[in-house]
Amino acid sequence: MIRIENAYKRFPDIVALEDVSCKIKKNEVVCIIGPSGSGKSTLLRCINGLEVIDKGKIFIDEQYVNYKNEQQLTAIRTKMGFVFQQFNLFPHLSAFENICLGPIEVLGLSKQQAQANGEELLKRVGLYDKKDAYPNQLSGGQKQRLAIVRALNMNPEAMLFDEPTSALDPEMVKEVLDVIRELSLKKMTMVIVTHEMNFAKEVASRVIFMDLGKIIEDDKPARIFNKPQSPRLQDFLEKVL
Repeated sequence: MIRIENAYKRFPDIVALEDVSCKIKKNEVVCIIGPSGSGKSTLLRCINGLEVIDKGKIFIDEQYVNYKNEQQLTAIRTKMGFVFQQFNLFPHLSAFENICLGPIEVLGLSKQQAQANGEELLKRVGLYDKKDAYPNQLSGGQKQRLAIVRALNMNPEAMLFDEPTSALDPEMVKEVLDVIRELSLKKMTMVIVTHEMNFAKEVASRVIFMDLGKIIEDDKPARIFNKPQSPRLQDFLEKVL
C-alpha cells in the first residue's frame, strides 16, 4: 500500500533520512523504533506530506505521489489518518464537533451521517459520555483517544501514529494502546512510531529499527527483539528493555 524508494531528507543541521526504502502492505501493522533523532517521525511526516522529501519517491497504492500537487496531497491525507503526539484538537470545539467537522467539510458527508458514525466510534473507545465536553475538560488519555476517533471518522485506509503515548502520564498509556490494539485486531493498516517496546512486540507484523536517518533492520518482531543482527540494535535494546 505504501512504498518508499531511496528517500532523502535534510534539515539545515541534520540529515534526517538517508536512502530510506521500505514497503508497508495492506493490513500490516508496522512499528518503527529507534533512538531520538533517528528519523522515525520525519519518515512518518514525509509519508503524509507534512514534510517533503528532497530526493526519492513515495508511492501510495502504486501511484507515485507528487507532494507539491495540492490536489493529490489532499487525496493522500484523506486516505491516511494521522495521530500526533500532542493531540492537535480544536480547543473551541466540543469532542463531538471535533470528530464530525472533517467528514462534513472534507468528505462531504451529511451532518446526520457524520454524527451517526462519530457516535458509534465514541462508544467503541468509551468516550460517548464525553461527547459534549471540550478538550480542556478531558484527560490526556481521553484527548488522544478522541484524536484517534477523529482520524477514524474520516474512514481512512491506513493510520499513522507518531508516538501517540509520549505526551501521556504512565497510567493513561494503556487506555490509548488498547484502542490501537483493537484496530490491529481489525486488520487496520497502521504505521506506528513508538517507544513502547512490549506493545511493538505484541501488535506489530514487522518492526523497523532506525538510527541516524537510516533503516538498520526491518524484520518480524521475534527476530528484532530476540535475534538482533546489528551491534547498534543490540546496544539499543540493552538500554531500553
